[in-house]
Amino acid sequence: MRLGHIVRNPVTGIAKHKEPGGRVAYLTREEETAVLEALPESLRPMFTVALNTGLRWSEHQRLLWADVDMLSGVLTVRLSKHGRIRQVPMNTQVRDVLLDLATRRQRPEDPKEPVFGCSHREASKFFPQAVTKAQAILRSLGRDPSRLDGFTWHGLRHTFASRLVMSGADLRTVQELGGWRTLSMVMRYSHLASDHLRAAVERLVPAGRNSG
Repeated sequence: MRLGHIVRNPVTGIAKHKEPGGRVAYLTREEETAVLEALPESLRPMFTVALNTGLRWSEHQRLLWADVDMLSGVLTVRLSKHGRIRQVPMNTQVRDVLLDLATRRQRPEDPKEPVFGCSHREASKFFPQAVTKAQAILRSLGRDPSRLDGFTWHGLRHTFASRLVMSGADLRTVQELGGWRTLSMVMRYSHLASDHLRAAVERLVPAGRNSG
């Protein structure tokens, strides 16, 4: 239609097939350590920030020092996937990483300097090799590395959401922090909080009542 070869979309009105949701792949702490060790040192700061902020790869690439407010402890994502600005709080681990990067800036007077000077335009150019090395590390420790099969950089975003849910964060908060457009996207992570859910229903039991 854009090129003028047809006057209407021939599939207009045809219902879309429902697609099954992909697996929720997230890192355990042991797997995180293995992947971090496998990455080149220059890419480790971005890896740590991804785990603690849920930023997408494209959002990392566009993040400028002007978007980092150390005083308020907030990162501003000016162009997210859905075209909306969002602000992501920094935890102490992210603060430490960014403070270290700030001391090594190439252009400290330039607010438009990228935070992460990554030479790779796509994570697929380096991350699969790091995952393979991480699997070898886990195997040498006698651990099962199969959970990392097919793990991608986007899995760090899954890890961010999964850990928030498992720590007891409500889904609305997770949605806001990660910039998901709908709550249904975040619902994929809700089954990971089984212990938290059990604790919630246990609050219905009158205080002092004996079990059994």
